[in-house]
Amino acid sequence: MSPRPVVVEVRGRRGDYHVATLLKWLEELREFLEEELGRRLEVRFVEEDVEYPLLLVDGKLIFEGLPGEEGYLIELIRSSAEG
Repeated sequence: MSPRPVVVEVRGRRGDYHVATLLKWLEELREFLEEELGRRLEVRFVEEDVEYPLLLVDGKLIFEGLPGEEGYLIELIRSSAEG
């Protein structure tokens, strides 16, 4: 595995359903994503007063809201981390 982790950051309101779901999905998918990317995945939560959660990969905003399914989340992270 590469020593540089993929940093996935979720910004939003603590206790928000969409934020909680996104963080849960990331925890469930962590091992799979690390194998796919060949890098460690570092998940961070930053409390921010926004309407919908913000998803950032390595500091770049890649999505606002909750992806429709876990598969879409995987593709978002994979394409952002590899590109």
